Amino acid sequence: MAVKLSVAHRSRPKEGEVENGDGVLVRREGPYTLIAVVDALGHGAPAAHSSAVAVGSLSQVLLATGVDLLMEAVHASLRHVRGAAAMLALFDGQVLHCAGVGNVELRSQGTRVPVLPTPGILGQSYRSLRTVSTKMAPGDRLVVFSDGLSFRLDLESVRMQSPEEACALLLERYGRLTDDATVLVADVES
Repeated sequence: MAVKLSVAHRSRPKEGEVENGDGVLVRREGPYTLIAVVDALGHGAPAAHSSAVAVGSLSQVLLATGVDLLMEAVHASLRHVRGAAAMLALFDGQVLHCAGVGNVELRSQGTRVPVLPTPGILGQSYRSLRTVSTKMAPGDRLVVFSDGLSFRLDLESVRMQSPEEACALLLERYGRLTDDATVLVADVES
């Protein structure tokens, strides 16, 4: 039986900036749902442009091609602009396929998703992409966040909150004013 994701996200620019170098994409195509968080290098307009280029590239690729080719599309799109870090998670209704490059994190509650981001910078260079595939179950929660949030964030404190409420609380409690900050929460539902 296929399940679905209920997704919410929040993002804000670095204090004093108008534009945000973090980007989010939630895209559905057939049985697939792609969730992506991109964190372009730096802040302000140049970073916002790079993030928009990366998110735009993800809008052009068929989701059925898989997480490896989606990441390669982001990498290729950023070759002539600022680089970025990104975490991509492609859900096919049962299995989550994910990979990250750089310092965007994915944490899970319920089913463990042991994704380890690949060192590097998209658009410049990165090592061989580490991917992981994990069967998900109703009640599982995924949290994807840029380094604008403390890596010490406590997911248990928002376990009973809706994805929208969890995003707001995590950004408020763990967001750093010295960086662009983005958090995405996805609940697996039957």
